[in-house]
Amino acid sequence: MKHNPFGSIYKTDFEVVEQREGNCRRFPHTAQLPLLARAINLEFYAPLPARIARVDRRGSACDKIVLHSAATIFCALIHGARADGLHLFALADADLVTKVALVQQVTESAPLGSLHSFRFFSGTEFFPDIYLSGKRVRFTDHALQRHSTRVPGNLGDDLMNFLLTFYGTPIIAMPVGPGRAFVLMYMESLVALTFQETEHEYIITSCLTINEMNSLRPELPPHAYNLHYGPAFTKPKIRNWLPMQCMTSLYEIWRNKVPLPPKRPTDSRIKWPMMANWVRGNQALQGYGAGSRFVFVDNLPGPRTFNLRPTEVEPAIDELAACKQALPDYDWDAILAEQAAEDKKKIRREEPPRRTG
Repeated sequence: MKHNPFGSIYKTDFEVVEQREGNCRRFPHTAQLPLLARAINLEFYAPLPARIARVDRRGSACDKIVLHSAATIFCALIHGARADGLHLFALADADLVTKVALVQQVTESAPLGSLHSFRFFSGTEFFPDIYLSGKRVRFTDHALQRHSTRVPGNLGDDLMNFLLTFYGTPIIAMPVGPGRAFVLMYMESLVALTFQETEHEYIITSCLTINEMNSLRPELPPHAYNLHYGPAFTKPKIRNWLPMQCMTSLYEIWRNKVPLPPKRPTDSRIKWPMMANWVRGNQALQGYGAGSRFVFVDNLPGPRTFNLRPTEVEPAIDELAACKQALPDYDWDAILAEQAAEDKKKIRREEPPRRTG
């Protein structure tokens, strides 16, 4: 059982422990989460400018953008690798106010290996569970290990990189080799997460980089997915991003065999108080001021957000109409019906995941 000394000046002489119940393990222990979150929030908010630290649902979009940027830096850059094994993740709540969330890794034993899922705790409660287009997501031990060994990173930050990639980038599914995978942007390159789909969940079975992908085939229309809070989901008719453009970019990266970048050395001189005072001015230099907007991707509350400068207009894209306009000779209604039927046939009943890659 894990017993790691908690690395915080706000809660000394304290150990972070694992919780075990039957075939399920949770790290950190659920009972410890409020104490850990309080100490981490004190560390995060104390150096922030008072105006940003006080942001709530009534705050301006500009201040919410600054808070989101600050929380992302705090979680991913300052605390990407912690000696106590904790992981932090920046998440916006339903009012687009970003919180620093503690990641609780839930591990369940299965016949062919462990399955992992992630919950996010902030303040005194969990965020709603994050679903992918109406289904829960779990990850095999094999998938996490393959990501750790195949994607360059610094010691201890491999899981943070995985979470940032899966929960922070557009998700497009494409045929990869003999199966299908979620293809995700990773810096200048990409990774592919093979999966099995059941009636209620997606099980991520492995992680492939360009070196392990012998083939990749784009599809029309693209299979685009949404991450969102809670199980309720209706596929958006109007999107504020263009899946076809994203799919084309991913395919070009694969075709050009753009390699993953080497791991970047950490800079021990970067301290949170310095970054906390820098982030507001940096956002202003990038053009985010009065009149900016901060929105959820496809206006679905979830982990993915983006910023709009005062001069930028939020895209409103009817994906099907865009396909019909670009390629009018295709019978898009028939293509969609055939695609839906094929997807339904591929869904497996609940069963243990098989290893791939």
